[in-house]
Amino acid sequence: MNKKLSENKIDPAKLHLRGNKLRQLINEMTPHFTEIRQKIHMHPELGYQEKLTAAVVAHELKQMGLNVVTGVGGTGVVAIIDSRKPGKTVALRAELDALPMTEMAELTYKSIHPDKMHACGHDGHTATLLMAAYALCNFKNSFKGRVKLIFQPAEEGSGAGAAAMIQEGVLDSPKVDAIFAYHNYPGFPMGAVQTRGGTVLSGNTNFTITVYGKGGHAASPDLNINPILIGAGLIQEIHELKLGNGQIISITEIHGGSSKNIVPGYIILGGTLRYITLLDRQSLKEQLTITMNEAVLAYGGEAKIEFIDHYSPTINAAAETQHVFRIAHHLLGNEKVVTKQKPARAAEDFSFYLEKVPGCYFFMGNGENSASCHNSEYDFNDALLPHAAELLCRIAIDYLNHEGPNLQKG
Repeated sequence: MNKKLSENKIDPAKLHLRGNKLRQLINEMTPHFTEIRQKIHMHPELGYQEKLTAAVVAHELKQMGLNVVTGVGGTGVVAIIDSRKPGKTVALRAELDALPMTEMAELTYKSIHPDKMHACGHDGHTATLLMAAYALCNFKNSFKGRVKLIFQPAEEGSGAGAAAMIQEGVLDSPKVDAIFAYHNYPGFPMGAVQTRGGTVLSGNTNFTITVYGKGGHAASPDLNINPILIGAGLIQEIHELKLGNGQIISITEIHGGSSKNIVPGYIILGGTLRYITLLDRQSLKEQLTITMNEAVLAYGGEAKIEFIDHYSPTINAAAETQHVFRIAHHLLGNEKVVTKQKPARAAEDFSFYLEKVPGCYFFMGNGENSASCHNSEYDFNDALLPHAAELLCRIAIDYLNHEGPNLQKG
């Protein structure tokens, strides 16, 4: 650390949460945690492989004087900031993993791995939570209860690191009463906040369709049933489906054939469903299955479909969402806090936590000129770090001191 914790101890008698001491401490430590962020960015690791990242996190937390548990849910890291005063437990979560992509941006801290990069900002989320942890350790005399820090592996793809950590008891001992997390939002003003009560992120289900025909020589189409033609017709039928609000069916994979003079016996189509309720999920599955059967029957072929449900919709609790709005309005001003009008189409395994305990998942702007997430030119905006860390701190402290969401006006 650039500074020892003992050098930044705050006298509780002089503490004024609404003043600038918390912000001052965070600003003083921003260079250090920016360096940490860039170090993590430079050494990205994929889901359940985040050994170096977890080691960096554990080292920083131990420097703060915390007891650290590693290897939770694979490579996750957990620590608890205990005020030693009776009260509730609030969890704050950040993700550790990167994406299997090649970084194109020319940065001094560019990924050293040509096939891995932090293209979703998890390096920034991790650094944010470390900074918040540092501040909360210094301000633990200003709140009661506990803050549980969750550094989670394998959010990307279908890793479901959240489910792995829950299975190993991350929401227990002590029992978590509420959980909060944020995600950077490219294209939105830096530091501005948006979220909504209810569904804030879609659920996702992947599907695989195997289309069977009758293979043979390409010069004898009259003797074959070409599964490629069946697949083409099926894709068109899917594209023309009338879907409900927030419902999406996307075909993203086509595999089939091995030679230009051979009609294959089968092909495989793959894709994803997006939806905002579990009823929508069931409806989409039924529509897709019926459409597949009708299209295949028309060509004289056969088909089967397999669904894999990955992440349910991320559903924010009403009271915890209002708590976030209240703190954000107070901290940032009304002009920098927006109610999200509809759920995002992306999916998130934070939904697993919200199925167990109330909480809120919110967004903070990464800057209007930021490349989008999952883009090879993307980079987390380091200017966001202190703003996000302070907001997480205030969300946790206010919740604990009110023994629940603070819904008072003002």
